[in-house]
Amino acid sequence: MKKVVLVTGASSGLGEALATILAQKGYIVYGTSRKPAQENHFTMLAMDVQDAASVQSAVAQIIAEQGQIDVLINNAGVGIAGPLEVTAIESIQQAFDTNVFGLVRVTQAVLPHMRKGESGKIINISSIASEVALPYRALYSATKASVDRITEALRLEVGRFGIQVCAIQAGDIQTAITAHRIMEYAADHPAYGEVFAKVAQKMNDGVSMGSSAEFMATEIIKILEKPVLKKIYPVGKTYQKLSLTLKKLLPAGLFEKVIKGYTQS
Repeated sequence: MKKVVLVTGASSGLGEALATILAQKGYIVYGTSRKPAQENHFTMLAMDVQDAASVQSAVAQIIAEQGQIDVLINNAGVGIAGPLEVTAIESIQQAFDTNVFGLVRVTQAVLPHMRKGESGKIINISSIASEVALPYRALYSATKASVDRITEALRLEVGRFGIQVCAIQAGDIQTAITAHRIMEYAADHPAYGEVFAKVAQKMNDGVSMGSSAEFMATEIIKILEKPVLKKIYPVGKTYQKLSLTLKKLLPAGLFEKVIKGYTQS
């Protein structure tokens, strides 16, 4: 029997690559987007992860058509960057509502069906930034750290039902995240304007030099198809994954200097 997969945020980037490759491999794939366009290899549904009714409606349609959901990939997310001091609370709420509460809404909608089937896999797309907090990306790092802790606890809650959960700590990916990132520039702020302009450019450069969405999707699918999932998998460029090791090995003060120099020089 073919496995049924739900991929949130599948209109472009990593989500689209995941959905496309999974469909090509023979999975029954449903992707979601707030404004779904015509799909080629998989079925697109309208879903706004910030809207509980929208989430429940999309999940109900999949269950009505397929009777099950075997894999959930919580990919929908938004970037946010800017000096914490000047970032609007409304922007912070938007980031958490998508990256954290949205993930929870979809997971809550899917879990009863996985429990009924006594099996399932949930893949939460996190970020290396969840472990390595970068200046001017504190809030993005906070949302992804939340994803990691949710993953860590949820594994222990649902493992007895035959459901496995893991987080993918992704490095930079060549996607449209730059265009959609919530940015609080404070361009004319005497304390932050000049330095943040430099950091913002480095962020954009990092995305443009990141791994391709297809490469990342292929690596994530390899993990998905493992019989037993570990808690967390870093995926991305070697130098980005190396930062996780350096944080463990270097004295805290030295590691901070390394990060400060990388992001602000």
